[in-house]
Amino acid sequence: MKSKILTFMFLWGFFSIASAVNATPFGCEGKSIRVGITNAGVMYHNGVGIDPDLLHLLSAITHCQFQLIPIARADAFELVKQGKIDLVPSVTREPSREAYAWFIPYFEVRFVLLTNATKLPAITHIEQLKSFQNIRIGRAAGSGYGSYFNYHLSEMSSLGMVKSYSDYGESVKGLLNKEVDAVLSMPQLYRAFLAEGEAPLPLRIADISPAPAIQVSLMLGKHQFSSPQAANWLRVIEMLRLDGRLKAIMEQYVSSDEAHVMLGNAAPL
Repeated sequence: MKSKILTFMFLWGFFSIASAVNATPFGCEGKSIRVGITNAGVMYHNGVGIDPDLLHLLSAITHCQFQLIPIARADAFELVKQGKIDLVPSVTREPSREAYAWFIPYFEVRFVLLTNATKLPAITHIEQLKSFQNIRIGRAAGSGYGSYFNYHLSEMSSLGMVKSYSDYGESVKGLLNKEVDAVLSMPQLYRAFLAEGEAPLPLRIADISPAPAIQVSLMLGKHQFSSPQAANWLRVIEMLRLDGRLKAIMEQYVSSDEAHVMLGNAAPL
């Protein structure tokens, strides 16, 4: 507890100093921050979720105004690269994106494999999928699944096994509508598409990745935010993690245990 208090004081001290010496500590003075919001289960679905609540709290702390703009996840990264969107929540950090964006990690997830149980047997390794004929897996175009799954999805795409969708949610719908036979998703997302916990077809859900959980970040466009400003956003997010306010927001949408797991190792890279 003493260590956590000291860490909090350290972060807040740096945040206060940065605010005092920087006339624009968060990069939002005189304009609203354009936020590209995508369908992402408990993070954002039908206008509500963890991300809008977090942005509301961030606005109260930083006095920045956010303009939420619904976009397809497939378009998110190009829109930030072009300077048309300033911030996108709930994205994964990829080396190719670091040229035009900063990444502020705030939770972590594990992607699991959802399969149509009438088409596929129990799968214990993603390599098994490649041995089946006429099997397709859905993926969100432009979205990251971590290096382990990204590698296998790239290989399966070259084999003609992958069908692309505009975002994670649409890929889950593709499975439920029998357009594909499998999809990678996360509990925080696919639960939103299962009416009262009952799927329209028998599903198998398996955690088949040997890789660690994947960090999920706020993506801040470098066209809008300088390095010191991104550091200030990082300090605010860390403050919310340390004082429990981020966990409290998550607990409005997931269980306390699940919120704890989501925050488990979401530390700066």
